[in-house]
Amino acid sequence: MAYEHNWNPDDKLTFDELKEELTSIVVDITEQAFAIRKWNDDGGSVVEVWIEKGLQGTPNPHLPPRCRGWRVVWVSCPLGYLDAFQMRR
Repeated sequence: MAYEHNWNPDDKLTFDELKEELTSIVVDITEQAFAIRKWNDDGGSVVEVWIEKGLQGTPNPHLPPRCRGWRVVWVSCPLGYLDAFQMRR
């Protein structure tokens, strides 16, 4: 496996555990509304972190090693988007 050092199925977090880890990171970097969801694309499972108005110049935060094995995408959206499309259920 090309990225074997980044992925170990024995200690991969569940989505709910990853969501807790990401939530603690996101609340420290933004005061805007955000949503975290699991999604699929052509490459398989992906976790999307939607933040209204985005990170506003802040670089994508480094994820702790416990988050290995997950693809995390940071998505910027306009104010009101999360509620309008019911992203936070």
